[in-house]
Amino acid sequence: MRGITGNLTRSILTIVMIVIGVGSVITLVAVGNGASKQVNDQIAALGASAITVSPGFSSTGTGASLQPEDADAIRSSRAATSISSVAPQVSAEKRAVAGSRSVSITVVGTTDAYFTITNAVIAQGRALSASDAIGGGDVTVLDAKSASALFPDGSAVGQTVLVGSTPLRVVGVLADGGAAQQMFGSGRTIYAPIDRVRASITGYGSLSALSVGAVSPAAVGQASAEVRAVLALRHGSVAFDLSTPDQLRSVLGGSATSLNGMLAGVAAISLLVGGIGVTNVMLLTVRERTREIGIRKALGARPLPIAGQFMIEATTLSIVGGALGVGAAFLVTRVPINGIPPVIEPTMVLLAAGLSIGIGIVFGTYPAVRASRMDPVQALRVGV
Repeated sequence: MRGITGNLTRSILTIVMIVIGVGSVITLVAVGNGASKQVNDQIAALGASAITVSPGFSSTGTGASLQPEDADAIRSSRAATSISSVAPQVSAEKRAVAGSRSVSITVVGTTDAYFTITNAVIAQGRALSASDAIGGGDVTVLDAKSASALFPDGSAVGQTVLVGSTPLRVVGVLADGGAAQQMFGSGRTIYAPIDRVRASITGYGSLSALSVGAVSPAAVGQASAEVRAVLALRHGSVAFDLSTPDQLRSVLGGSATSLNGMLAGVAAISLLVGGIGVTNVMLLTVRERTREIGIRKALGARPLPIAGQFMIEATTLSIVGGALGVGAAFLVTRVPINGIPPVIEPTMVLLAAGLSIGIGIVFGTYPAVRASRMDPVQALRVGV
């Protein structure tokens, strides 16, 4: 301890370097974990059993198209035993007007099944009903962003939105962060019965997509195969793109893993700098205590106790810095960072604590060995 407290300022600066290194490792990895959790939560919000079918392209470059009859065929197929529901969709970018407010939105024509398939959460009012779809009613459900943009001063339910020249009465508002914003990007989205949207907004063209609900999350693979079989029967070899929660999780999860690796690498550099600081401090300590080492060796001290003394000092600096770094990381990660709530895993804390001890051992070894191998005569001569 005398070596550490002998030059307290230098020791504190070394500990600060370890604190920054350990704190950075835990914090950045926690941010990466938080990003992964956010991705998984968003995928779960889309519906764990949801399959999205999009138009694909053939080898000749001719674009395939989805028709309302495709939805009927999948829904009525006797072979589609793993499929619970199908929701066709058409969409278009339009301007929506409510009173003096006018905003750009994505209008989606669909059926009531869409809200079940995507696990949409209704914050106010209700979702589209089966009767709305059958009658092509002039009703709409807004996502949270659309509702706040068009009706910032009060409830949107019961109000009227003009989409193009089509008036739609608002019957419900989705919860913020629900499936709507995730399926159609970060913009504003409103939903209306598909017959109404095709009749007055998009026209009677092909569908934008199909949302297919599997009977359970475990049946998504089988349901996908059934969808492909029905579409192959109707369109031949023309390919369609099917995306499932597992595929999204795999793609986005891979990106999150790469992000975690990059963040851990950046943090490891900070830890390396801290370790170099430990080596520097211990080399200076050995130099300052050269005479003491010479006297001890002249009196018969063996190399191992001398090396052990400096190893203990180096490891103590690292352990203190590591403990403070863990505490600093816990404080920093109590609030979201760039909108991402960090997630600290116990294994990461144990690993960082182990790294701090390892830094003391690894970076303290060279100064300790140098001290233990010092010639007593030379040490006494230099230390005079």
